[in-house]
Amino acid sequence: MKRIYNVCAALACGAWCALAGVSSDAAFFYFVGPAGGDFFDEANWNDQPDGSGSSPIGDAIPDSTTGAIAIDLVIDGDTVEAAGQVDFGPGSLTLAPGSMLSITGLDNDLDINDDSTFTLVDATLSVFDIANFEGVSVFVGGSVTSVTDDIAFQDNFANLTIQGTAFSAVDNIYFDGFNGLIRDASFVSGDRLGVRNMVDVTMTDTFLEIASGSGDIDDVFSTDGAGSVLTLLGASTLIADSVEEDALLVLGGTTVANMGGQGERITADGSTITVTSLGVVLNVSPITTDTRGQLINGLTGLSYLDDPSAWNVPDWNGLDAVSLSLIPEPAAGMLMASACVAGLAARRRHG
Repeated sequence: MKRIYNVCAALACGAWCALAGVSSDAAFFYFVGPAGGDFFDEANWNDQPDGSGSSPIGDAIPDSTTGAIAIDLVIDGDTVEAAGQVDFGPGSLTLAPGSMLSITGLDNDLDINDDSTFTLVDATLSVFDIANFEGVSVFVGGSVTSVTDDIAFQDNFANLTIQGTAFSAVDNIYFDGFNGLIRDASFVSGDRLGVRNMVDVTMTDTFLEIASGSGDIDDVFSTDGAGSVLTLLGASTLIADSVEEDALLVLGGTTVANMGGQGERITADGSTITVTSLGVVLNVSPITTDTRGQLINGLTGLSYLDDPSAWNVPDWNGLDAVSLSLIPEPAAGMLMASACVAGLAARRRHG
């Protein structure tokens, strides 16, 4: 039985609508069609959740071959299929808890553009081709899957908020832009994780697996990731091969990073790995390229090659398997105590 409620009120009494920039007074159209019904059939949508109102007039829900969607659509617990390209203009799409939207068919993708709003809460989104997100995109729980291609976070975000959502792509997951929050999420990419166009992405308590540990963090589409940064904080986990193409990887909190899956290197092309916390663990598989000069102690700014004594394994040759972490500097109090003991000993010798 269809749940009947105003979706904005259901999502934390309008808090998510405010976050997404959607007015709670907007004229929403709710999916009221059969299970597995056609997304593009206007008769399956109604301005009342129980279907007692009116459907959109004309071709208000076109596939992208004829135009972009400019109205506000809500799927509130239904299973819906879109056998075409879903392209949003100034409209919005909300997937409420229990909903499932499947965009099916060759080359059919989802485009949430820079003037669009997208909200997913404990729902399932499956896109046969590329899932593109821009504008205002809010994810809370649930999952997003690209069946054959990429998940792309494009460059024009008013707000990107991700909390507890699982993203999976057969090909790449990449960020051209970022403005918001990523926490308690997971990203599983079949090829690479891209950070592009000088983007600075921070993820907290997040799981990342790139090509089962054999994929890289890089630009994806060119060889220039210079100025792009991926920072992992909290209890994050990274399973990857290396960071390349001038992209920068920063590890903080109690992040565990497992790298070197292809057995060659953990950095390349000017990229660095910076460890900013004593709680970080970097597990390196046996590799053939020594990149100790690109492994940076973020507390001192010195590389492993410059100061290996700051690490728990000070004699690593840069090639063998190792589990690395920073060690604490001697506390000032301990140094003073040592000086006092030395001074007393000197007095006794001369007394």
